[in-house]
Formats: sequence, structure tokens, C-alpha cells
Amino acid sequence: MTNRITKLSCALFCVALTLAVSPSQAAAEDAKPAVKITYDEHVRPIFREHCFSCHNQDTKKSDLSLASFAALTQGGSTGQVVQPGDSSGSRIWSLVSHAEEPKMPPNQDKLPAAKLEMIKAWIEGGALENNGSLAKVKKQPTVDLGMSAGAGKPAGPPPMPERLSRQAVVYTPRPAAVTALAASPWAPLVAVAGQKQIMLYNTDNGRLLGVLPFPEGVAHVLKFSRSGSLLLAGGGVGGKSGSVVVYDVKSGKRAFEVGDELDVVLAADINEDNTRIALGGPGRVVRVFSTADGSLLHEIRKHTEWIYALEFSPDGVLLATADRNGGMFVWESETAREFQNLAGHKAAVTDLSWRVDSNVLTSASEDGTIKLWEIEGGKEIKSWAAHGGGVTSVEFARDGKIASVGRDRLTKVWDANGAAIREFPAFADLATEVAVTHDGARVVAGDWLGEVRLSAVADGKQVALLAANPPTLEALVKAQTAAASAAAEAAQKAAAELAAAQAVVAEKAKAHEAAAAAAAAEKADLDSLMAEKVAAEQAQSAQASAGK
Repeated sequence: MTNRITKLSCALFCVALTLAVSPSQAAAEDAKPAVKITYDEHVRPIFREHCFSCHNQDTKKSDLSLASFAALTQGGSTGQVVQPGDSSGSRIWSLVSHAEEPKMPPNQDKLPAAKLEMIKAWIEGGALENNGSLAKVKKQPTVDLGMSAGAGKPAGPPPMPERLSRQAVVYTPRPAAVTALAASPWAPLVAVAGQKQIMLYNTDNGRLLGVLPFPEGVAHVLKFSRSGSLLLAGGGVGGKSGSVVVYDVKSGKRAFEVGDELDVVLAADINEDNTRIALGGPGRVVRVFSTADGSLLHEIRKHTEWIYALEFSPDGVLLATADRNGGMFVWESETAREFQNLAGHKAAVTDLSWRVDSNVLTSASEDGTIKLWEIEGGKEIKSWAAHGGGVTSVEFARDGKIASVGRDRLTKVWDANGAAIREFPAFADLATEVAVTHDGARVVAGDWLGEVRLSAVADGKQVALLAANPPTLEALVKAQTAAASAAAEAAQKAAAELAAAQAVVAEKAKAHEAAAAAAAAEKADLDSLMAEKVAAEQAQSAQASAGK
């Protein structure tokens, strides 16, 4: 690795020398600020003098040629060496200005200030090819990526959507297959992919929190950033276009987008410090982009089939990728150099997920197995038959458990050693995606028919159904209005029935009162008669006594 860095450093030194001009030339340029500093006029002649012997189209040490502008912008074995418009992000500037090791030129003093200023001016001016070239406008993210970087829990409350619109972009009578799910690492939040939209749900209560438009097409991959502040969506239109869009979770605004694929993006991820995004798909090429300006940093062309899955390790050091042919590799994320070739699956590798400590990788395959890999040695440490017909999705929970779904229509949870913990009721069709909530207490799974279930791990009971195809606000208002009208009619009917019942009760009360009054009168008459009888008997008894 040191030799490769040294070779590239020499190449960058040659670039620096090539860009250099004499003090008189620099003065002339200062006097004519409108004159463009270009590759053809100012750079290539010095390349020819100082660098072509090692870095030409035939030799290309460190895979870097400086013989043409196209070759220079393509970069070398470690990626691009110049980021137009961004000297601080250009490796050539970092080395020749002695901001990074190895300092260039090797074993020599730093270049004169005038030459360094010329290098910086050329880069900041857009690294133009000739006088007819236009400077590239740098794509600036709309959010501060540094504030939300890191794999640990962010300070304060975890990021949650705030006052997002719940207006559906597309609504159809029947939902499409669930193509992607993702759960926030720190908040009760899950993202569900739909047609030209992404739904955000609260996993504590199943409520819809907002809808994010995805006009690029259908999202085939969703990933939250390690801090949970960003949501990445990769997808597009099959056979036509593909890209990756990153959203700010709180505001729902698009932070930036990268990629311009000729086919749909099937796999993508953002690294731990939000500086890189990797993507892949049917093109069989893994491309790694800078989030600072959307520039292409690396292209990995090792895969022989469609790339189905990729994921950066939680610590950001490595990048794992997998394809439809069963190929699986681990790369150094900084240099894109191959780190491990993980051979073992007999069919397509459908999904990948890292354990939180970045030491173990799990893979799912259409061969029906889930495998665990120890990355440092590239060894398979566990393999088990998980789903008949094939595993379609797998995820490492933060507590070490593993959730998976498969063509057998089942959702399952396993312990860290592959022992079954919970099996959930089967879907009506094959299960496609799975995610685990931030606290590991619930599993979200979707199937080919568009059903999304939120279920408890503890008892396997379904908590809620999450609509992958929610109705529009107009439809909701109409349904709510109809429900309110029906409720009002029911209330009126109940009131009428109550009034009728009350009238009957009133009549019966009156009858009761009359009957009670009659009974009281009869009793009074009876009491009077009884009194008269007693009096008569007493009088008769008295007369009898007097006659004797």
C-alpha cells in the first residue's frame, strides 16, 4: 500500500510541476484576471517536460496518465486527483501544499508560493481543459452534513419528521410490491418505499408522519444515515434511469442527489461521516461518489452480474458488495482496494448487513441460507438454512439479533448464533423486505402484494398495518366527511329513537301514576270501611252488654 501511495504521490508532484509557471507569467496572469488558466495552455506543456516519462498512456504508473485532460480527470488507482472547484477536496492540493502525508515533492521543500497559488487557482477555477471550457458548478448539499455525521447516537432527541405533508403523490386501488424498508437507528421511525414516494411512519403507534416525493421512480433501496438524520433512497426506472436522493429527516427536504445511471439503482448506502455514497445495479459497476460535490471518486468493476446489495461498515472503514451471481466482496472504502473475496453462496446474494461493531457481516441468498462472516480473516463462521426457496432480505439489529424474510412468505428473528427466536404468521405472497426498529422490540416486514406489517418480537402479535399506498388527503377528507355524515345520521336516528322511547316512558309513567293514585284511593276506601266495621262491631258489642 505504501508503494502505491508513493507512486501516486510522485504523479501528483508531476502534476504540480506541470501547473507551475514562472513569476513573470504569474504576474501577467494577475494583470489579466480574465485569462483562463487551462490544461491545454498552462498544464500540458509542463506535463510533457516533467511527468510524461512515468505517466503517459503507455506507462501509466499507479494507473495515472497525465498525457491528456481526459486521462487526468479519470484519475488513478486511488480515484480522482482533482476535484474541480474544490482545492481542499483535491488530493493533489493536499499533497503539494503539505497538508497531508506523503508531502510532495518527496524529500524536497514545498513548492514556491507562486506555483502553489497557480495550482490552487487552476483547481478553484474549475480545472478547465481549454479556453472554450466552462467551469463546472459545484453541487452543494442543502444541509450541513458534518453536523449529523458519525455512527453514534446524536446529542439531544433523535431526529423525527416535523410537520411534513401527508399528501400522497400516487394512489392506486392496489399497492405494488414492497421494494424497500428502513428503520431509523435511534428513533421510532420507519421508511416504506412506494410508487414515486416514500412513506414515514411512527413505529410506536403506526401513524403516518409524512410522505417524501421520489419523482425518479420506484425506490429499491432505503437507508438511514448512521445518526438517523438523513434518509437515502436509491432507485429509478428500470432500463432507463437511476440515481440516489438523500433527504433531511426533520424537514423532508432533498439534501442532495448523486448518480446518473442508465438503469435503476438496486443497492446504495452512505458512509458513517456522510462524505461518500456508493451505488450499484444492473450495470455491474459499483460507483462511489463524494457528497461534497457529487463527483465520482471510484469505480469498482469486479462484479460479473447485477449488484443486488452493498453496505458500508458502521465504522466507515469497509464497503461490502454482492451480486446476482453469488459474488461477494469487501473493499477499503477510502481507496476502493479489494480487502476480501467472500465465496460461499451458491446463488444470488440478495442482501447484506453489518453487525454494529463492524467485525461481522451477514449475507442472505437465494440458496436459502444466511451466512455470518468474520471480516478480518474473511472466514465463514456460521451458515444455516433460513427460508425455503430463498432469503430475500436480512438485517442485523443493534442488539445482535438477526431478522429475515424469504420466499416461504415467513418473517423470522434469530439470535446471534442463528438459533430461531420467533416466527411470524405467513404473508399471502412471498416476503420481500424486513427492518428492525431502533429498540429491537418490533419488526417491520413487507411482501409482494404491498402489505406491510408492524409486529412485536416478544409475542409475535401484529401491532399495525402500514399502508405502502396511502390514500390522498382529498380521499381522506372525503372518507372522513362521509364518516362524519354517517355518524350524524346515526346520532339523529338514535335521538329520534330515544325521543320515542322517552314518550313511551312518559306515557307509562303517567299510567303508573294514575294506577298508583287509584290504588291509593282504593286503599283509603278500604281503610275507611275497616274503621267503620270496627266501630260498628264495638257499638254492637256495647248494646249487647247493656241489654243483659
